[in-house]
Amino acid sequence: MGKSRRSVRKVTAAKKVELSRLANLLYEFLPLTSHSASATTFKTIFSGSSIGHYLDGETNKRKALEKGWRNVYRYHERLPQKLIRKMVPAAIDYRMYKRNPLTQGEINELSEILANLGIDIRGELAAIEIDETLPRIKIPPQELQERLRNHDLDPQISSEPLQLFCDGHFNEAVRKALEIFEAQVRRQSGSSKFGRDLMATVFGDGSLINTETVKPENQADFVGGYKFLTMGSMAAIRNVFSHGNEESRSPEECFEMLLFINWLFRYLKVDA
Repeated sequence: MGKSRRSVRKVTAAKKVELSRLANLLYEFLPLTSHSASATTFKTIFSGSSIGHYLDGETNKRKALEKGWRNVYRYHERLPQKLIRKMVPAAIDYRMYKRNPLTQGEINELSEILANLGIDIRGELAAIEIDETLPRIKIPPQELQERLRNHDLDPQISSEPLQLFCDGHFNEAVRKALEIFEAQVRRQSGSSKFGRDLMATVFGDGSLINTETVKPENQADFVGGYKFLTMGSMAAIRNVFSHGNEESRSPEECFEMLLFINWLFRYLKVDA
């Protein structure tokens, strides 16, 4: 920045306060620099407008941002808007990657600070859709396979359903596990019914449910709840997964369902 450059704005005491607020707010938006050449940082955004040197000379990130924005505000009339338009989308992606989503509150505060500095882009910022929902961590299928192998699985689950899961047939693994559960319930009860009707009929009196580990005063509730869980599993899982056009579910979801079915097996009385 040459000494002859003329200011387009005065940095009054009140504006210094707002610029300090801006630096504090933006601090968590993006990293200042990065070793990765493909990363979007404050340095790359400033450098893209040939003002990367505005951030130089400060080892403290907050001070570097405050110095950089003070120079941008003082010497550039339209550049602040341009920089913000680049920073906000990059910050949304970066913060989601860091599992700390950018919030609507932060966007509102940014809008307020900029307006106080005479930079009014409230309409643009208000139009940005902010999703604060934290994405679920994706667990590699290989890790889920190992968890299942090391789990105390019922032999009925550790046979064909586990093999199907390990082969990548996640929906099919769940469907097969519940088919096996249904077949075993029919065999032990001698009932000719299927699905939800089967579960509603045979589990009503608790004779097929192992309640040895349940306190006597809780057994009636357990029996009733177990019956409804098995009925629900037939309707919400077995019936749905029996349709060939059902959307493929994630490994994580099928892993969870297999463990639930394993729990159902745990309380099903073993054949005498």
